[in-house]
Amino acid sequence: MPPFTQTIKLYGDRTGSKGTFRFAGLAWMHDTKVILVQGDAQSLSNAAEWRCFLRLITLAHRLKKPIVLWNLPVVHIATVQRRTSLDCAQAIQNAELELLKLPYPIITVFDEAYDSTYAYPELIWNDGIVLVTPPDAQFSEHEKLKIVRYPTDIESAILELLCQAAPIPASELIKNRQESLRFAVWNA
Repeated sequence: MPPFTQTIKLYGDRTGSKGTFRFAGLAWMHDTKVILVQGDAQSLSNAAEWRCFLRLITLAHRLKKPIVLWNLPVVHIATVQRRTSLDCAQAIQNAELELLKLPYPIITVFDEAYDSTYAYPELIWNDGIVLVTPPDAQFSEHEKLKIVRYPTDIESAILELLCQAAPIPASELIKNRQESLRFAVWNA
């Protein structure tokens, strides 16, 4: 599963909820280990899947590993799913709180098969975004956004963003996410 050199898929919980992720588990890019959650706009479609996502966030915290979200527009999905039921809204809120408090980097990747309009709202949760896009696309410069031309460049962009975030103290990562959220709510 490029750009990862090794992966270990994690299968749901004790009640059998696997979720609709294309992949969820541990992944390595050479010596760098991350929690990888690969999905799409149909992932996280109910409260059980949000609880599965929360367990993956908790696992990243426990293992002291960064999270890579691949084609998983969390902000978009949460906005749509929050209105479906009280149970789902509660599960979304729990996952959002844990994402905000995660003391390790969160990187999102949107490859060439994905609509890049999902990228900017994701800056709230993320410490970096990798976006595969044609060279003629217009994007504003943002320090947390890496534009790559080819899918083969995704690995180096992820590793570069992780290296940029690594020296940032956990308290500052959390503070930056909270300030981004406040800014997003203020401008909504």
